Amino acid sequence: MTVSLKNIGEKLFTGYLCLVCVWIVFALLFDATMLTLHFTNPDLAAKIGNEIEWKIDGTFKNNPDNIWYEEPETNKK
Repeated sequence: MTVSLKNIGEKLFTGYLCLVCVWIVFALLFDATMLTLHFTNPDLAAKIGNEIEWKIDGTFKNNPDNIWYEEPETNKK
């Protein structure tokens, strides 16, 4: 029983397409949720938006919750 490279390539491509489709569905659901929150509870929508921005924006890298945070170096003697 041999597995051809073409068969492996097709499976990888199909997996990639599934991942892209799932990501698009997630993005559309998140967008619909945030749009709904914008009109029903704007404070919560702003809070969620700020939390996401503070996590990934390099401007806030002094915050330990940020993904770009670097701990201050300590001089050990």
